[in-house]
Amino acid sequence: MHPQRIHLPWPALATAALLFGLATAPSPATAQPPLLDPVTHPKFQNELPRPTKIDAGKGQHFEMEMNETVQWLGLVDVDNAHARLMTTVWGYGPAGSAVTYPGPTIVASKNGPITVTWNNSLPPYNHGFPGLGGHLLPVDPTLHLAHPVAGGIPTVTHLHGGHTESASDGLPEAWFTQGFAETGPQFVKQRYTYDNDQEAATLWYHDHALGITRLNVYAGLAGFYLLRDPNEMRLLRTNVLPQGPYEREIVIQDRMFAKDGQLFYPSEDPEIEPGFDPLPPGPSAIAEFFGDFIVVNGTAWPRLTVEPRKYRLRLLNGSDSRFYVLEFRNDAFGGTDQPFLQIGTDDGLLPMPVPLDRLKLGPGERADVVFDFSRFGDGTELFMRNFGPDEPFKGLDEDGNPSDGEGGALPPADPMTTGQIMKFVVEVPDYQLVGGIPPSGPNAADATVDVGTRLRPPIQPLKQKGATRQLVLFEGLDRYGRLQPLLGTLADGSLSWFQSITENPMLDDVEVWEIYNATPDAHPIHLHLVAFQILNRESFDGTVAEKPQPQHDGGEGVGGILTVNALGGDAQGPEPNENGWKDTAVMLPGQVTRLIAKFDRAGRYVWHCHILSHEDHEMMRPYEVRSRAAIAMPAEPVAQDATPRLRARGTELMLTLGRAAPVGVKVFNVLGQEVRDLGRASYDAGAHAIRWDGRDVRGHEVPSGVYFYQVRLPETWLVAKAILLR
Repeated sequence: MHPQRIHLPWPALATAALLFGLATAPSPATAQPPLLDPVTHPKFQNELPRPTKIDAGKGQHFEMEMNETVQWLGLVDVDNAHARLMTTVWGYGPAGSAVTYPGPTIVASKNGPITVTWNNSLPPYNHGFPGLGGHLLPVDPTLHLAHPVAGGIPTVTHLHGGHTESASDGLPEAWFTQGFAETGPQFVKQRYTYDNDQEAATLWYHDHALGITRLNVYAGLAGFYLLRDPNEMRLLRTNVLPQGPYEREIVIQDRMFAKDGQLFYPSEDPEIEPGFDPLPPGPSAIAEFFGDFIVVNGTAWPRLTVEPRKYRLRLLNGSDSRFYVLEFRNDAFGGTDQPFLQIGTDDGLLPMPVPLDRLKLGPGERADVVFDFSRFGDGTELFMRNFGPDEPFKGLDEDGNPSDGEGGALPPADPMTTGQIMKFVVEVPDYQLVGGIPPSGPNAADATVDVGTRLRPPIQPLKQKGATRQLVLFEGLDRYGRLQPLLGTLADGSLSWFQSITENPMLDDVEVWEIYNATPDAHPIHLHLVAFQILNRESFDGTVAEKPQPQHDGGEGVGGILTVNALGGDAQGPEPNENGWKDTAVMLPGQVTRLIAKFDRAGRYVWHCHILSHEDHEMMRPYEVRSRAAIAMPAEPVAQDATPRLRARGTELMLTLGRAAPVGVKVFNVLGQEVRDLGRASYDAGAHAIRWDGRDVRGHEVPSGVYFYQVRLPETWLVAKAILLR
């Protein structure tokens, strides 16, 4: 059944994604260099890299480093005897050692907590792009982004899928520059704690700095984090699951490259709606990014030589916007699809393997799969192919093809380039060819996992004990007429990042989130902190009306508010391979997706679309888990006026507390720069007026504009927007 269409008041938004190579003319400041041709570039020539491993199973402290390096990504100059082209990237590594893209794989154990200091050692020089000085890629300063006063490159590392305390979560405004010289308004500490108090899962770590996540990840800041538990160790010990060289982590990403092998990220003016403020000159954000090179574990179109046995492949979609629809084929361009097993989801093993012949994977999602190469003879070549579209994903039609959302089909990825992922070549070991004796040890015999293998006890359905929240995904326009994806609520409509928190579950509540997708495209929605269960998806018919959308810099864009006219009555449970713990779920257009999750750690977190270009352009919202023991106050201890007015002769913030507490207050401008620290003091329960004289730390009067109060309480941060008019 096709989902009901959503009636959007701005029809141009349905086709707002840019297809680069067909984009509008570049501005002089960001002229596009000649690009490496993906069609003529050799494929499947280089062995799949294996990230180095860091054994964190003993629960110790690690000093990690982010730095710049030059790395070979498998690129060659086809016009110059296939000479190697080196690429400048950013990577992670142990402090004092070489960094790599992707970063090393951290292997931790359940209930074996570790601490990590993520040191920002990126070089402080300027690569020549306007915006954030020193960045490897062009920065759009019109976005709401981390912007240090003294320069430097903001970074902050998030453990995606981790059940992590708020102070170690890697919140977007907990950023820090090189050497922790400057920190963001929600920065708490340098040493992060990962309790690892969850079951075995394929997690990953990546940068999460406000407004530049897409750029920092594109530059290379990402790596795997594998968590083991006793159940998985039993499966490995008894040879149920492949291990050692037969267990491989695989991150799939798309990129573009200049002819000299350097990363290219488009920053041309996108298509914009007329009648809005003129876009300032310089780099501009884009609606979505679709590269024309597929890079796997940091190598373009690699190959993997395999033995005729089962392999465990821990797949991660690490791309910006691209959805993959993966198949294993016995031919690079045709052939038939080959069956495989999915044994795990984002946050743990499935109860039993799910047989598949095709896998849909949205940005940020992981899939733990097993492929049996023992069915193929020596020298057999198999190919991982991608049948997802080279444009925004809208779902699959009844024939399994990419849907256009209106009853038709989109073409799949270019079979010459982005339709290819990697090649597998079966190679029979010498001892098998000559009838010798196989080696002994834990890897001697093939793994036994198969359909019907019990991988874990059944997953018990969560039982609701808390609110049902009705949330909405919107597409709007920013003040310059560019597409601006947004989150919001059914009651309030679209909301910007800085507006008051609307999702505030009580500690240990089990809530149902009903998320309506009122956009033309699919979105992979990720919740920090929790592992959730997908309850069902149901089509709906609705109408989106326009509403003014406040912008971080005081401007005004276009948002929306959804009226649901009718539900489709066709609610369907999750797909069989989604019947496990998830932290990222694909939400199709015209459907409401219902999730259930237990919010069992107090503090601030975020939820957002994991299309990184969307996340950086306001499709992200904070949420707050409130401790029952600490709260004897209104539903959320925010300022009485969510957008207090600042007057010319002195400013005033009204804060209501339900109990006595120490309070710290700072003032920030729209660039995230600290303007004034108003100090810290203890306040009794009740209403308080906190005044600011409208001056910066040097005593100078600040100009009219938008400012933000950051109010820090013992267990939370609150942010209130203020407008100063002189």
